[in-house]
Amino acid sequence: MNNRISRSVLEDNHKRLIDQYKANLSDVCAIQSILNDEILSHVVQELALSDADHAWAKEWISDTATIFRFLRHHGFVRSLALEAIYTALIWRLNALRLFALPSALLHCLPPPICDPLGRPLVFLQLSELLTCEQTMMDGLLISLERLSIHLRSLNTLNDEFMNCEVTLQCVFVIDLEGLSVQSVNLKILTWLMKEVVPRYPGMLGAVFFLNYSWTYAITWSIMKSLLPKSAVAKVFFPSREELLRYCSASALPSNYGGALSPLHLIEDPLNSHEQKNYASVASREWCMPTPSTGLPETLHRQPSSVTIPPRSSLNPFFGYPSVASFSRPHTVQQGRRRKRDLLLTLSVLWWKRWGTRVIITLYFLIVVGLARKRVRRVARWMLGVALPSGSTLLAMT
Repeated sequence: MNNRISRSVLEDNHKRLIDQYKANLSDVCAIQSILNDEILSHVVQELALSDADHAWAKEWISDTATIFRFLRHHGFVRSLALEAIYTALIWRLNALRLFALPSALLHCLPPPICDPLGRPLVFLQLSELLTCEQTMMDGLLISLERLSIHLRSLNTLNDEFMNCEVTLQCVFVIDLEGLSVQSVNLKILTWLMKEVVPRYPGMLGAVFFLNYSWTYAITWSIMKSLLPKSAVAKVFFPSREELLRYCSASALPSNYGGALSPLHLIEDPLNSHEQKNYASVASREWCMPTPSTGLPETLHRQPSSVTIPPRSSLNPFFGYPSVASFSRPHTVQQGRRRKRDLLLTLSVLWWKRWGTRVIITLYFLIVVGLARKRVRRVARWMLGVALPSGSTLLAMT
């Protein structure tokens, strides 16, 4: 378990990230051009977007840092990044709504407070998440959306003050006090990995866990074997002294050993008046229900198109993701007729047809192999016992 915060590792990771941003800025601009000139116009017609929704989508696309994070998350492959951005854009237009929301679960320290590498410090007390599962998911999604808006505003300020250093990530300080391993919800973790990370990729520069017990050490030793090395290198379990040595007292609240006011008394940019008026979240599937009054009509609309999974029985293009539209027939998403989709579909169909037999055959072979090995051992033991008496009989004759 990484107890000490390796500043050299964090500095190397940050420098590599900035170098990647500068080296791939032209690709980011090219993707933004495609999104603005081709994809967004198609989405406007398909979903019958209002002017406000169109401007909101365009503003999100214009965020260079967000587009870079998508591109980096997909290995700097333009086609994969475009596909992921398109999916996220449709989700945002269907799931994100502009209305008042409760407070976010994350607490971000206001600028200019930051870590030594210029990244915002975000605190999360996991004991506060021991609430309704639905409330927890809503709160986390709200918080991440507001955090992405905050990073965008920081970069806007950097541009205004001619600061060439872009803010791409933040540092999470997660307090485990009052939370046991047994209370960890695996469904929430699965939801984070499958639903949230693909829509908010690459925002974490480092994660510091505080107030951990030995049970977390055992859990982490198991989990880190399942994670990529790049993710493991960002996770640390420091003491408060180690955290203070890395961030300095001027960047930490007093309840975490710093010289600032207690965390709950420090201004939170994620809960500012501007944030609450800017964006909020409501998902038809698992978020809070949309209020019935006080909203523009466009915010209550049903989506005019729905993405169908590749191997759904309702998909006329089985094996390829397609879009079901109320205004036009099913169409395959652009750039998705790939050979690997076909190979994956054939593999899935083959496994559904022969998977059970393959498992039974492998089980039978393993059992036979173990049985033969055991028979050989017994035979050798019996021969070892029988040979001495046999040799004596031969000598007597």
